[in-house]
Amino acid sequence: MADEKYPAPELAQWAEDWGQTRGLTYDLLRALPPAVLNFSPAAGFGPLSRQIRHVGDIQACYLAALETGRMDFTSQPRQRKVEQSKEHLEGYLQALDASLREALRGLGTEGAARVIQWDGEQLSLLRHLIRLLQHETLHHGMWAIYAGVADLPLPPSWHAAWRLG
Repeated sequence: MADEKYPAPELAQWAEDWGQTRGLTYDLLRALPPAVLNFSPAAGFGPLSRQIRHVGDIQACYLAALETGRMDFTSQPRQRKVEQSKEHLEGYLQALDASLREALRGLGTEGAARVIQWDGEQLSLLRHLIRLLQHETLHHGMWAIYAGVADLPLPPSWHAAWRLG
């Protein structure tokens, strides 16, 4: 039986995992001193503010694919104005999260069984969503390196989740 809020139990489980993973992103964002939002560990690496905005922009692509059935990274919105503050970044991510939850809850049983086209590859909806989760987790690893280079303390949730020393 599907969760009352989601059309399939695996989507409910994914949503729970997403909430935990995105929660770590929020914890990091809230713990960052505003002065380090423009920090980058090396040339070619975007500053923390751009990295955090980027995960939102990519999430917007995943969200659009739920409607179109096609993954298209060229349609990234690049909401650069949200890089101006932690509050703007958090608001941007929260709005995307609300849209994602609403979209998943509104899929119905048929929508939950749909496939998403990825450059000639057909992914189940769940595999599509797992890639979003993997993308966020990849950035967590990058941000842990940023924090190490800048000698920034990571939030307690990161130590608990990733067993960081």
